[in-house]
Amino acid sequence: MKLGRIALAGLLALAGATLLAIALGTVYIPPLAIVKSVLRASGLMAQSETDQTNQILVMLIRLPRVFAAIFAGAGLAIAGTAMQGLFRNPLAEPGILGVSAGASLGALVSIAFGAFSFLTLPLFAFIGALAAVVIILVLSTLSGGSGQTTILILAGMAVSAFFSALTSLILVLASEYQVSSYIFWTLGGLSNRRWEHVALMAVPVLLAGMILLFKGKDLDILLLGDDEARSLGVAPQTTRLLTVTMASVLTATIVSVTGPIGFVGLIVPHIMRLIVGPSHRRLLLASAFGGAIFLLLCDLVTRLVAMPRGIELSVGVVTALVGAPYFMFLLIRSLRAH
Repeated sequence: MKLGRIALAGLLALAGATLLAIALGTVYIPPLAIVKSVLRASGLMAQSETDQTNQILVMLIRLPRVFAAIFAGAGLAIAGTAMQGLFRNPLAEPGILGVSAGASLGALVSIAFGAFSFLTLPLFAFIGALAAVVIILVLSTLSGGSGQTTILILAGMAVSAFFSALTSLILVLASEYQVSSYIFWTLGGLSNRRWEHVALMAVPVLLAGMILLFKGKDLDILLLGDDEARSLGVAPQTTRLLTVTMASVLTATIVSVTGPIGFVGLIVPHIMRLIVGPSHRRLLLASAFGGAIFLLLCDLVTRLVAMPRGIELSVGVVTALVGAPYFMFLLIRSLRAH
């Protein structure tokens, strides 16, 4: 399947899922009312007092949440695809290098200091995630194995264990309210997301995603082995470091805004691989659309399931309920293959 066809099919499917996610909820908004609300907010249509409620609901509540789901799902799926290709491991996922552990520590520090406003907590979480990435890259370089996948994984495991230990220590000293706030954050969610949160994710996701898409052919060549890659003009270590950095930036940005949302970067690349094949340029593009649609629909489920009781689930719970059985299936199949 060509890139153009993947893009067209992905855009159509994403448009349908987006319209569905905006329309459904505690209050149903007809598609025509959604279009009118967007046009009025853009200044392309005269304002109407009768449709003011719909416009507020669409533009200030549902649309920011929908775009947050789109960017988060696309970014996690792209990062997962890159990690699986880089490590040649179908069970690899975006948090394999300890980025989530760093973000969790940063978020907990923010909560412990009482600085968990809608922008402060993501900032602390991003700093924690970025610190994890920097430490991993420094350890990899100092060990003399810069860019080697084994060294990167071992460094990631060490950093993740260290950050998790610090997190546990702070939790022991934290108050009950701080612990409950942290646990709620770790479930991963998209509720109460604003346009500011969307802006925080948009630029890093688009830039890092485009860089990885551009490097898709290099990832294909890297699968042939380092010697073969060098003969074809690809620098293995540089490609690995760039891929790890971009995937980590994606994960750090998203986790800092939404909290850890598992399994998106694990199962979406597998499903897309069955549809478009193993070529990374096609796979990365398809995974971006697939991840966006998957997380969008999972978030819609959390809202619809919670409607009767008025209590909303975290989207991370739904992705885990869907992803965990699929992960077990992949694990069993992998063990049988070996």
